[in-house]
Formats: sequence, C-alpha cells, structure tokens
Amino acid sequence: MRGSVVSTGGIFGVVTVSIALVRPLAAAEEPPVSVRGTETLIMQYVGDNGPANEARTGDDDDTFMLRNLFYLQAGNSVIDTSMRLDAAMFQDPPPRVDLEDFRPGGDGYTLLDYGNDYRVERLAGTINLGNLHVTGGDFYVSFGRGIALSLIKLDDVGVDNTLRGARVEYGIPRHLRFVLVGGVVNSLNLDPITHQVLRDDPLDRIVGARVEWEIADAAVLGLHGVFLRPRFDDESLIAEDRLDVDRGAGVGALSGGASAELNVAGLHLYLEGNGQEHDNDRPPEGTPDVHGESGYGAFGELSYDAQPFNVKAEGIFYKRWLMEGPLRGTGYGLSQPISYNHMVTLEPLWMVIKSFGNAGGGKLTFDWYRKASDTNAVLAAATIKYEGGLMPDGTWTDHPPTAVVHPTLKLRQGFGESGVSATAEGGYRHEWSALDDTEGQLWHVAADVTVPLTGPHSIEVKGEVRRHMLEVTEGNRYWVAMGSLGYDMAGLLGLTAIYEYSDETAGADVAFGDWEYPLPRRHYLWGVASLHVPAPLDGLTLRLTAGSQRGGIKCAGGVCRNYPDAVGATLEAVYRF
Repeated sequence: MRGSVVSTGGIFGVVTVSIALVRPLAAAEEPPVSVRGTETLIMQYVGDNGPANEARTGDDDDTFMLRNLFYLQAGNSVIDTSMRLDAAMFQDPPPRVDLEDFRPGGDGYTLLDYGNDYRVERLAGTINLGNLHVTGGDFYVSFGRGIALSLIKLDDVGVDNTLRGARVEYGIPRHLRFVLVGGVVNSLNLDPITHQVLRDDPLDRIVGARVEWEIADAAVLGLHGVFLRPRFDDESLIAEDRLDVDRGAGVGALSGGASAELNVAGLHLYLEGNGQEHDNDRPPEGTPDVHGESGYGAFGELSYDAQPFNVKAEGIFYKRWLMEGPLRGTGYGLSQPISYNHMVTLEPLWMVIKSFGNAGGGKLTFDWYRKASDTNAVLAAATIKYEGGLMPDGTWTDHPPTAVVHPTLKLRQGFGESGVSATAEGGYRHEWSALDDTEGQLWHVAADVTVPLTGPHSIEVKGEVRRHMLEVTEGNRYWVAMGSLGYDMAGLLGLTAIYEYSDETAGADVAFGDWEYPLPRRHYLWGVASLHVPAPLDGLTLRLTAGSQRGGIKCAGGVCRNYPDAVGATLEAVYRF
C-alpha cells in the first residue's frame, strides 16, 4: 500500500512542507490482520495575501502553522477499522474578532479562527458478514446522482463531509442492494482554503435509505428517502455568542425519489426524480410560512455509443429545491459550505449556475473519436434558466428569470508515434437577466500542445483567454488570460512556469465608510517543480510551488468555493514505501 499526501497551502500564500508515510505490515502472503498507517506533517507559513483579501477576512499575514494527521487502518476478512487524528497548532496568530467588530483594512486582527485544535476527526469500524456489512462511526454516502443526499470528499475544493453514525448495507451481487444510514454530519474542521479552524461540527441529523434492484445485467431500479433535521431549527436555541458561527437556525427537509438505469447494446438511459418537503417548526417572526411548500428535483441522461460516434443528452429541473444542509447564510462558518446534496453540473466546472433553488435546462453533446488517426472532436451546447432562490431564513424570493446559452467545441489531434498531441477548445456564453434587464457575454478559447524532444524529454505549452462582458458598468467587463510552459523528463522531473493576467475590478466601487475596497492584482506569475527520485529512493517525491496565484470560484462535483489570491510558496515532500 502506497502513501498519500494532503496538499494545502499554495492557494493562500504560504510555505508548506508535508510528509506522508505509509507502512504496510510485513507478514505472510495472506495475513489474518493487515495494518496500514499514514503520518502526514504539514508546516506552513502564511505570507502576504494582499489588501483585497484582507478587506474580506482581515490581517492574517505572517502566521506559522503546524498540522499533523495520523491515519491508521487495521482489519481482516471480517472486520475493518480506521482512525484519523488531527492536530493544528499556530504560532503568534492574529486575534479573532466578531463580525460586528470587524473593520476592513484593520491591522492585527481577523475574522478567521487560528486557535490550536486537536481532535479525532475520523473513527469507524465495519463488520463484514457475507452479504451484510455494518459500519459504525464516520463514512461517506451518496444516493443516486447525489441530488437527495451526497456526503463525500472533494479534494479539488477542500470539502470533506461524512455522516457519523451507523450504516447497514445488504447486497446480493448483481441482484439486490439495500443501504440504511443514520447519524449526524461531521465536517473536516480545518478549512484548507482559509486555514481557519471550524471548532464545531454541524451535527445536523440525517436518516436515509436506498434500495437498488439489478435486472439481468441490463437495468437497475432504485428507490431512496432522506430526512434532514438541522441542529437548530429555532434561533432561540442558539447561544448569543454562537449566532455568528451557526449563522442562525436551519431548515429541515424530507426528500424522496426513484431512479432507473438501462444499458442495452450501446444505449445508456438514466432517469432520477425527487420530491422534497421543507420543514421548519417555527418560521422567523414576520415572514410567510412557506417552509411547508414542496420542492422537486429531476435529472435525465440518454446516450448512445455507436463507434466512432457518441451522442448524449442531459436534462435537469429543480423547483424550490434545498441544495445545502443547514441553510445558514452561504453555509456553515465563513467559507466552508456544507453540501449535503448537489446539483448535477451541465457546464464546464468554472461556469457557476447562480441559483440552486429554481432551475431547469439541458445539454446536448456529440463526441467523435477515430482511433486510427487519434482524432477527437466534441461539440456541446448547454442551456439553463433559473429564477428565484432560497434566502437564509428559509423563505423564497421569486425574482425574474435569467437564461443562459453556452455552446462549446473541443478538438484533439494526436500525431502517431511522434508523441505530439494538440488540443484546442472554445465557446461562447450569452446570458439574459430579466431582473435588471441586462445581458452578459463571455467567450473563451484555450489550446494545449505537447511535443516530445530527444529521448525522455518533452515540453507542453498551454494557453487560455476569456473575455467577460456584463452590460451594467465598465467595471464588469474584463479579460482573463493564462499561459504556461512545462518541461518533463520521463515523469521523473517536471518544471512548469505559469503566467496569468486579469483586469477584473468587480467590487472595486464598494466602500466601507472612508475606506475604499482595494483592487486585486492584475499580473500573476508562479512556477511548479517536481522531482520523483529514482531507486533506491523511488518512493520519494518533492514538489515546489512558488509565486503569486489568482483566486476565484472553483468547482468540483457541483460544490463551488471562492479561493482568495495567493502570494507565497508550497513545498511538499512525499515518501511512499
């Protein structure tokens, strides 16, 4: 068993060292008990994050952090156990202030929590009795496409949520599978984006069940139900000093749905429909009691593979659908959204659908691949319409609709045994908003070329340009451009230089009293160097990232987070054996 590394840092202007060790137990060919362990040490220095970030979260520059993660697994054919211990320690961190006392541009304080923290982050045990598997502790769970329930780990955006409780699974291979779960939500308590400590887990209660029936290797029918009750459904239950942390009372929901999947002679069909009843015993004073209204969510996918062609059609529909768990503003804490389910993404991940409450749309994709010439062409067009949304108090706002159309084209060409390959893609997005009678346009092009040199050497060149135009103010029209040059030597040594430009000034006209919101940087330059050490230390990998990096919204699996700009360096040392 090989090691793993937890990568933090780079996004926040840091110097980071992380070391991961994995030691398998030396024993007979089939040991009755196997033991695996991972030790990860992270030392981090938070550097200068720039005035734009400090306007949002305060002054957290020049902070040193030491983090240790110890992961242990042990088990045999009957029982599996796992444990993870987390420790986060900070030296001379800035003091934390409450939101009402925060003043942008202030010196020496922050909204983030840099207090030392030690905890058992993951603890679980599973008993395997033939077709029956019983788990107690922390586990991941997702039903269908995750519309009704999805507690998973998404490394790309630093999301790691589990259900802490019990899971019972009974399955007859290729026939029947039944899953019953119940417990409270447990989130990763050190935010890898802002590095703040989230001291309390959400502890929202979830009970769910799903059954799947497989028919003759061609069809799968599924049925599921999920009941979510927030930790606090009445604001009077929350201590006054916890209101800013818990973001007020949550909104519960009862969701249920069914799915059907068919695979026959190159034809793939997947359909899923869900209904949801919003539930809150005491709606906020002075607001309409709409919590009992119903919500709906549906997804469908139809594809046909007839080589060299593949065509796929997707469709989504959401109406008054509660997408996140405890609806506390934008999520639990200041920057850690806790997603208990997610919208199926129909566009490129960096394209954000602005409303998770009421939305509907579709996507059509044509994919042509010719193996003989290593040629691939993908033409896709997505459209979506969204309106209204769910407010922090659980009420709905029914603002006018916004519609989006976004066609894209991607081409790839390989050049046989030469190893040369080239990829080009582009698209155009047009958006109409009836809310303020505005239009927005975005076009984007990107290219990627890989060219082998003599022997094991090769280079890779990438470029991307985006033009954003929103017909409101000139400040909402801006360019984003990125280019990179990389060198690789047989996978052992890699060097990459990256430059990015952005003249985005969105938010620059916001002022706090006599203090004006600072502009972000325009030019970003950073580099990445990696070294895979050959035998006898072939388990050692070194990676250095240094420079300034542009922030922005990044998404994975339907979960989106806003990354800040970063200036600093990340050093990783990973040893696997």
